[in-house]
Amino acid sequence: MMVCTSAAVAMGDLPPLYLTIVIHNEEDVSRGVIPKANIPDYDGDEALMHHFAAVMREFAEMAARHGAKINFGSDWTFSQGAALYEPEFYSDLQAWEHEVDAHAHESSVRYQQVREDIVRAGGTPSRVASGMNEEEIQSELSYFDTLYPEFEILWGVSLPGHIAGECVAPWVWRPSGDDWTVHDPNGRYIYIGHGELVNSLQAVRQALSDRSSGRVNTIAVFTTPREFMAAVGTPGIDEAWTASTDSADYWENRLAWWDAFLSQIDPLVAAGVVEYKTLSEIAAVFEQQEPNLVFEWDEIPRSSLGMRQRNIKAGYPIED
Repeated sequence: MMVCTSAAVAMGDLPPLYLTIVIHNEEDVSRGVIPKANIPDYDGDEALMHHFAAVMREFAEMAARHGAKINFGSDWTFSQGAALYEPEFYSDLQAWEHEVDAHAHESSVRYQQVREDIVRAGGTPSRVASGMNEEEIQSELSYFDTLYPEFEILWGVSLPGHIAGECVAPWVWRPSGDDWTVHDPNGRYIYIGHGELVNSLQAVRQALSDRSSGRVNTIAVFTTPREFMAAVGTPGIDEAWTASTDSADYWENRLAWWDAFLSQIDPLVAAGVVEYKTLSEIAAVFEQQEPNLVFEWDEIPRSSLGMRQRNIKAGYPIED
């Protein structure tokens, strides 16, 4: 721990690195009718919804103990499941000072409806929209113009499936209507880059080393409820969403991994070089500092591997 703290102090001359935990829930059907076998049936299986909601409460409370901030992004089926079976879920998360975002891929339900589903489920949605396809982001900006100011912050513009080649910029700018990777000082929206989206202390340290004095420096770590499986044989839980208790996918083991991971970051937070922020808080910092920031880059950085491969390489426990 002392080595980590000393290294953090040595990097303290630069602005802090703003770190956000992002948790996303995908829709469990495609185009509104085609079931997705790899996504829990949040709005149709009460036992599953209770399990994943309970685990996410545990995660949210654990993160809060570390001072960490979560942006919890939900597509429509999770919010409908919360409304049906867990009506206090969103308010519980927000009581721990985490944020709830509209997360959508819009196969059948558009962002405005996704946001309204959060409200009906008892949440107060942020101004964040996540889940945009990079191949469609320019036209999406025009669509968001019809919803402004409900949506002002964009996060996670990526390639479908988080394949290699997606944007991994670790800073903040206002996307131009002609080229979203170019900063437009008159742009309406704030894009918050997430970096490599790798869950490892090494990735956080690398992001610290890569900070720029003229930017708002950002990084996100990422997970999803379906990684936190119930124990094999749990009554009412389909076998597809269970794991042996010695598996990395078993919810208690997964939660313990994240607790240990955040404990490794604690010294960096104590040293003042890492600060936990929600995406809305980062946007507020950006707006305050914007007149003094530098928006010059030849091109944005892109991943050489898909997100899953990046995390496996970094040692994040992922099991098939």
